[in-house]
Amino acid sequence: MRKEEAILLAEKIASGTATDAEMMQYNQLFNAFQEQGDWDELVLGNRQQLEELIRQRLQPVLDRRRPAKKVYWYKWAAAAVVALLMGSGYYFLQHRQAGPLQPQALRFRNDIPAPAGNHAVLTLGNGRQIQLDSAGNGMLAVQGQVQVSKNASGQIVYAGTDNAGSFNTLQLPPGSRPLTVILADGTKVWLDAGAVLTYPTAFYGGKREVFVSGQAYFEVARNSNQPFSVTSTTNNTTIDVLGTTFNVRAFRDSSDMQVALLSGAVKVNTGKASQLLHPGEQAAVNTKGAVQLSPADLQQATAWKDGMFYFNGADITAIMSELQRYYDIDVVYQTDVKDAFVAKIPRDVPVSRLLNLLEMTNLVHFKIEGRKVTVIK
Repeated sequence: MRKEEAILLAEKIASGTATDAEMMQYNQLFNAFQEQGDWDELVLGNRQQLEELIRQRLQPVLDRRRPAKKVYWYKWAAAAVVALLMGSGYYFLQHRQAGPLQPQALRFRNDIPAPAGNHAVLTLGNGRQIQLDSAGNGMLAVQGQVQVSKNASGQIVYAGTDNAGSFNTLQLPPGSRPLTVILADGTKVWLDAGAVLTYPTAFYGGKREVFVSGQAYFEVARNSNQPFSVTSTTNNTTIDVLGTTFNVRAFRDSSDMQVALLSGAVKVNTGKASQLLHPGEQAAVNTKGAVQLSPADLQQATAWKDGMFYFNGADITAIMSELQRYYDIDVVYQTDVKDAFVAKIPRDVPVSRLLNLLEMTNLVHFKIEGRKVTVIK
């Protein structure tokens, strides 16, 4: 990329017309500003002069957005780490004023890869446990008239009917990739790292009931003669459905439980309040059992199921809690970061890729030591 192309790219970034390919180019340029050895003066010209030209292109946008607390990055390439506008602008404007900081290559030298498997444990009705990572495809168990198998896609599948089914529990510890289970009635459930799902091997009687903690995405098979319900074991909130698609987020370390509805209809019951949700709505349940409805950010709610991290106005504590579960890391805070961040990045990358994305704002930095990540200023 030549100097003239870099300036034109900054103009496209500022106007919001940059393509995904151009965003990846911008990311490479940004990294070149950070790494002293990567700068090609013959092609790009003087570093300080180009930096000033880019700053001039971005300054009007920064001036319009400066009062906001949230740190926005305008657009993301789906498979690349890209920083933009406020993040890059603050870097160009402020990086010389930052205090002494150990080079990122040293702070990130002990990188942590994305989970290689789901590490899930299936506990059968008789107490027998199956480590699903090491289990081969095919039949896993037979419980009564119900067969449990693992298909070629790694999904756990229940097939059969039984009038005296037992309960199974599927647990994904921290540091796990998501796992899908297909229940005996055809209901499909995606489980995220840190989630636990308890369910009967087969549904019988007048209702279908399962229990969950953590994050799960449900595609419920319709059966008006046998209503389906999901009970959160974190706060005993119940979600009543017929046939619908929704996401549940109910971690024990979170103050609120969230239910985001994509299709159909659900009713959220806490014992103290009850709310009917329509598609595109989200219910937040607090520790006192109150239910608050709001428009749902469905892309953010379901990004994990599609293999993405998506933070839309999240604070650093919420972001690090997500990384803590997914990468199975410990997090230590040496600074209090007040800003909110917007970021999107695939989940199949080492933790350093997302931390680098956040560092591009110049508002927060990190250090990786073993499986500990320290948040520093």
